[in-house]
Amino acid sequence: MRIAPVIAATALALTTLAPTAFANSQATTAYSPCGYFEEGDSAWYNHCTSSGSWIKIVVDYRTEDGQVLCVGPGETFLGAVSRIQNAWAIGLTC
Repeated sequence: MRIAPVIAATALALTTLAPTAFANSQATTAYSPCGYFEEGDSAWYNHCTSSGSWIKIVVDYRTEDGQVLCVGPGETFLGAVSRIQNAWAIGLTC
């Protein structure tokens, strides 16, 4: 029967390609620095962790009082650079 080898080859190809696609999606975020960073007109906080933990950060605004936020792993959009001055982790989990 010829269908079985075709199905097996297709399944092998799909399982071989899936990890590659996953690795590429991870690589795009690897270039962002950990912590506060700016990209264009946007301010971001990148919580670099492999544990999946959420942490508390302080966002320092240019014309307003600072604010404590909880952020999860990966990049979190904070707002416009014209409004945000800095952000940093305070060593507490959420």
